[in-house]
Amino acid sequence: MNVSVAARLGPIAAWMLRPPPRDPASPVRRAGRQQEASAAICNLHAIDVRVVGERPAGPVLYVANHVGYLDPMVIGGLTACVSIAKRELLSWPFVGRRLRDLGVVFVDRGDPWSGARAIRAMLRAFRVGASVLNFPEGTTSDGVAVLPFRRGAFGAARTAGVPIVPVRVDYEDPRVAWIGDATFLPHYVALLSRGAVRAQVSFGEPIFPRAGECARDLAAVARRAVEDLAPR
Repeated sequence: MNVSVAARLGPIAAWMLRPPPRDPASPVRRAGRQQEASAAICNLHAIDVRVVGERPAGPVLYVANHVGYLDPMVIGGLTACVSIAKRELLSWPFVGRRLRDLGVVFVDRGDPWSGARAIRAMLRAFRVGASVLNFPEGTTSDGVAVLPFRRGAFGAARTAGVPIVPVRVDYEDPRVAWIGDATFLPHYVALLSRGAVRAQVSFGEPIFPRAGECARDLAAVARRAVEDLAPR
Protein backbone atom coordinates (compact mmCIF):
# COMPACT_ATOMS: atom_id res chain seq x y z
CA MET A 1 0.00 0.00 0.00
CA ASN A 2 1.56 3.33 -1.03
CA VAL A 3 1.99 6.34 1.26
CA SER A 4 -0.83 8.40 -0.30
CA VAL A 5 -3.36 5.60 0.17
CA ALA A 6 -2.27 5.05 3.78
CA ALA A 7 -2.59 8.79 4.46
CA ARG A 8 -6.16 8.82 3.13
CA LEU A 9 -7.15 5.71 5.06
CA GLY A 10 -6.33 7.27 8.44
CA PRO A 11 -9.14 9.88 8.52
CA ILE A 12 -11.56 7.40 6.94
CA ALA A 13 -10.82 4.77 9.62
CA ALA A 14 -11.15 7.39 12.37
CA TRP A 15 -14.58 8.36 11.10
CA MET A 16 -15.69 4.72 10.85
CA LEU A 17 -14.67 4.09 14.47
CA ARG A 18 -16.63 7.01 15.91
CA PRO A 19 -19.09 5.99 18.65
CA PRO A 20 -22.57 5.27 17.28
CA PRO A 21 -25.61 7.36 18.23
CA ARG A 22 -27.19 5.94 21.37
CA ASP A 23 -30.74 7.23 21.15
CA PRO A 24 -33.42 5.44 19.12
CA ALA A 25 -34.34 7.43 16.06
CA SER A 26 -37.41 7.77 13.87
CA PRO A 27 -37.03 7.04 10.13
CA VAL A 28 -36.91 10.80 9.48
CA ARG A 29 -34.02 11.23 11.88
CA ARG A 30 -32.25 8.15 10.53
CA ALA A 31 -32.57 9.59 7.01
CA GLY A 32 -30.96 12.81 8.21
CA ARG A 33 -28.12 10.91 9.87
CA GLN A 34 -27.53 8.89 6.75
CA GLN A 35 -27.35 12.07 4.66
CA GLU A 36 -24.81 13.62 7.04
CA ALA A 37 -22.74 10.42 7.05
CA SER A 38 -22.89 10.05 3.27
CA ALA A 39 -21.79 13.65 2.72
CA ALA A 40 -18.90 13.13 5.16
CA ILE A 41 -17.79 9.95 3.37
CA CYS A 42 -17.91 11.71 -0.01
CA ASN A 43 -15.77 14.51 1.43
CA LEU A 44 -13.24 12.06 2.91
CA HIS A 45 -12.97 10.25 -0.42
CA ALA A 46 -12.67 13.45 -2.48
CA ILE A 47 -15.77 12.64 -4.53
CA ASP A 48 -16.83 15.54 -6.74
CA VAL A 49 -20.55 15.25 -7.48
CA ARG A 50 -22.39 17.12 -10.24
CA VAL A 51 -26.16 17.23 -9.88
CA VAL A 52 -28.64 17.33 -12.76
CA GLY A 53 -32.37 17.76 -12.15
CA GLU A 54 -34.50 18.62 -9.14
CA ARG A 55 -34.65 16.80 -5.82
CA PRO A 56 -38.30 16.72 -4.70
CA ALA A 57 -39.53 17.02 -1.15
CA GLY A 58 -40.28 13.70 0.52
CA PRO A 59 -41.57 11.24 1.11
CA VAL A 60 -40.56 9.60 -2.16
CA LEU A 61 -39.01 6.35 -3.29
CA TYR A 62 -35.69 7.00 -5.01
CA VAL A 63 -34.73 4.16 -7.38
CA ALA A 64 -31.28 4.17 -8.94
CA ASN A 65 -28.94 2.16 -11.10
CA HIS A 66 -26.18 0.44 -9.16
CA VAL A 67 -22.54 0.74 -10.23
CA GLY A 68 -20.65 0.14 -6.99
CA TYR A 69 -20.34 0.64 -3.25
CA LEU A 70 -19.98 4.43 -3.59
CA ASP A 71 -23.49 4.85 -5.03
CA PRO A 72 -25.44 5.04 -1.72
CA MET A 73 -23.08 7.71 -0.39
CA VAL A 74 -22.99 9.71 -3.62
CA ILE A 75 -26.79 9.81 -3.83
CA GLY A 76 -27.47 9.79 -0.09
CA GLY A 77 -25.21 12.78 0.50
CA LEU A 78 -27.53 14.87 -1.68
CA THR A 79 -30.88 14.05 -0.10
CA ALA A 80 -32.11 12.66 3.20
CA CYS A 81 -33.31 9.08 2.76
CA VAL A 82 -33.29 5.68 4.44
CA SER A 83 -31.12 3.32 2.40
CA ILE A 84 -31.90 -0.31 1.61
CA ALA A 85 -28.80 -2.52 1.37
CA LYS A 86 -28.05 -6.18 0.83
CA ARG A 87 -27.50 -8.14 4.02
CA GLU A 88 -23.99 -9.26 3.01
CA LEU A 89 -22.70 -5.79 3.89
CA LEU A 90 -23.27 -6.55 7.57
CA SER A 91 -20.29 -8.93 7.45
CA TRP A 92 -17.89 -6.28 6.12
CA PRO A 93 -15.39 -5.24 8.84
CA PHE A 94 -16.20 -1.78 10.27
CA VAL A 95 -18.51 -0.96 7.35
CA GLY A 96 -21.35 -3.30 8.34
CA ARG A 97 -21.44 -2.12 11.93
CA ARG A 98 -21.39 1.54 10.91
CA LEU A 99 -24.23 1.09 8.44
CA ARG A 100 -26.30 -0.75 11.05
CA ASP A 101 -25.70 2.04 13.59
CA LEU A 102 -26.90 4.61 11.05
CA GLY A 103 -30.17 2.76 10.54
CA VAL A 104 -29.65 1.29 7.07
CA VAL A 105 -32.30 -1.36 6.32
CA PHE A 106 -30.74 -4.69 5.33
CA VAL A 107 -32.42 -7.27 3.16
CA ASP A 108 -31.52 -10.82 2.18
CA ARG A 109 -32.84 -10.94 -1.37
CA GLY A 110 -33.12 -14.72 -1.27
CA ASP A 111 -35.28 -14.72 1.88
CA PRO A 112 -38.97 -13.78 1.46
CA TRP A 113 -39.31 -12.99 5.17
CA SER A 114 -36.38 -10.60 5.01
CA GLY A 115 -37.92 -8.94 1.97
CA ALA A 116 -41.24 -8.57 3.82
CA ARG A 117 -39.46 -6.92 6.78
CA ALA A 118 -37.74 -4.49 4.44
CA ILE A 119 -41.05 -3.54 2.82
CA ARG A 120 -42.59 -2.95 6.26
CA ALA A 121 -39.63 -0.71 7.10
CA MET A 122 -40.21 1.25 3.87
CA LEU A 123 -43.89 1.69 4.66
CA ARG A 124 -43.07 2.95 8.17
CA ALA A 125 -40.63 5.46 6.68
CA PHE A 126 -43.17 6.71 4.13
CA ARG A 127 -45.87 7.08 6.80
CA VAL A 128 -43.78 9.49 8.86
CA GLY A 129 -42.53 11.49 5.87
CA ALA A 130 -39.12 9.90 5.21
CA SER A 131 -37.83 9.04 1.76
CA VAL A 132 -36.26 5.69 0.86
CA LEU A 133 -33.35 4.90 -1.49
CA ASN A 134 -33.41 1.54 -3.25
CA PHE A 135 -31.25 -0.09 -5.94
CA PRO A 136 -33.78 -2.39 -7.61
CA GLU A 137 -31.30 -4.07 -9.97
CA GLY A 138 -30.29 -6.09 -6.91
CA THR A 139 -26.63 -6.13 -7.94
CA THR A 140 -24.04 -3.88 -9.56
CA SER A 141 -23.55 -3.37 -13.28
CA ASP A 142 -20.96 -1.72 -15.52
CA GLY A 143 -22.67 1.67 -15.42
CA VAL A 144 -23.73 1.46 -19.07
CA ALA A 145 -26.56 -1.08 -19.10
CA VAL A 146 -29.40 -0.96 -16.56
CA LEU A 147 -30.44 -4.42 -15.43
CA PRO A 148 -34.13 -5.38 -14.92
CA PHE A 149 -35.65 -3.91 -11.76
CA ARG A 150 -37.02 -6.10 -8.99
CA ARG A 151 -40.56 -5.11 -8.09
CA GLY A 152 -40.68 -5.25 -4.26
CA ALA A 153 -39.99 -1.59 -3.50
CA PHE A 154 -42.45 -0.47 -6.17
CA GLY A 155 -45.24 -2.35 -4.43
CA ALA A 156 -44.40 -0.47 -1.23
CA ALA A 157 -44.52 2.87 -3.06
CA ARG A 158 -47.85 1.99 -4.64
CA THR A 159 -49.32 0.94 -1.28
CA ALA A 160 -48.09 4.11 0.42
CA GLY A 161 -49.15 6.32 -2.49
CA VAL A 162 -45.75 8.03 -2.76
CA PRO A 163 -44.07 9.09 -6.00
CA ILE A 164 -41.14 7.18 -7.47
CA VAL A 165 -38.14 9.28 -8.44
CA PRO A 166 -35.72 7.75 -10.98
CA VAL A 167 -32.05 8.48 -10.28
CA ARG A 168 -28.99 7.72 -12.35
CA VAL A 169 -25.39 7.78 -11.14
CA ASP A 170 -22.52 7.92 -13.64
CA TYR A 171 -18.77 8.09 -12.97
CA GLU A 172 -16.14 9.72 -15.15
CA ASP A 173 -13.79 6.78 -14.53
CA PRO A 174 -15.39 3.45 -15.54
CA ARG A 175 -13.03 1.64 -13.15
CA VAL A 176 -15.23 2.81 -10.25
CA ALA A 177 -17.68 0.06 -11.26
CA TRP A 178 -17.47 -2.90 -8.88
CA ILE A 179 -18.42 -5.89 -10.99
CA GLY A 180 -17.37 -9.40 -11.90
CA ASP A 181 -15.00 -11.23 -9.58
CA ALA A 182 -13.45 -8.11 -8.03
CA THR A 183 -13.18 -8.34 -4.25
CA PHE A 184 -13.84 -5.30 -2.11
CA LEU A 185 -10.49 -4.49 -0.47
CA PRO A 186 -8.23 -4.63 -3.58
CA HIS A 187 -10.79 -2.66 -5.57
CA TYR A 188 -11.15 -0.08 -2.79
CA VAL A 189 -7.39 0.40 -2.37
CA ALA A 190 -7.02 0.84 -6.15
CA LEU A 191 -9.82 3.41 -6.05
CA LEU A 192 -8.10 5.39 -3.31
CA SER A 193 -4.82 5.38 -5.24
CA ARG A 194 -6.44 7.09 -8.22
CA GLY A 195 -7.30 10.29 -6.33
CA ALA A 196 -10.49 12.30 -6.80
CA VAL A 197 -13.63 10.61 -8.13
CA ARG A 198 -16.03 12.57 -10.35
CA ALA A 199 -19.66 11.55 -10.45
CA GLN A 200 -22.86 12.83 -11.98
CA VAL A 201 -26.20 12.21 -10.29
CA SER A 202 -29.27 12.84 -12.44
CA PHE A 203 -32.75 13.10 -10.92
CA GLY A 204 -35.69 12.41 -13.21
CA GLU A 205 -39.31 13.48 -13.07
CA PRO A 206 -41.42 11.80 -10.36
CA ILE A 207 -43.53 8.83 -11.43
CA PHE A 208 -46.93 8.73 -9.73
CA PRO A 209 -48.48 5.27 -9.33
CA ARG A 210 -51.89 5.06 -10.95
CA ALA A 211 -54.87 3.16 -9.63
CA GLY A 212 -54.61 -0.49 -10.62
CA GLU A 213 -51.03 -0.21 -11.87
CA CYS A 214 -49.04 -3.26 -10.78
CA ALA A 215 -45.59 -3.19 -9.21
CA ARG A 216 -44.08 -5.00 -12.20
CA ASP A 217 -45.28 -2.30 -14.61
CA LEU A 218 -44.04 0.47 -12.30
CA ALA A 219 -40.62 -1.21 -12.18
CA ALA A 220 -40.45 -1.32 -15.98
CA VAL A 221 -41.45 2.34 -16.32
CA ALA A 222 -38.88 3.39 -13.73
CA ARG A 223 -36.13 1.36 -15.41
CA ARG A 224 -36.77 3.08 -18.73
CA ALA A 225 -36.69 6.46 -16.97
CA VAL A 226 -33.29 5.66 -15.42
CA GLU A 227 -31.99 4.55 -18.83
CA ASP A 228 -33.19 7.85 -20.33
CA LEU A 229 -31.15 9.82 -17.77
CA ALA A 230 -27.87 8.65 -19.33
CA PRO A 231 -25.56 11.60 -20.10
CA ARG A 232 -25.76 12.73 -23.71
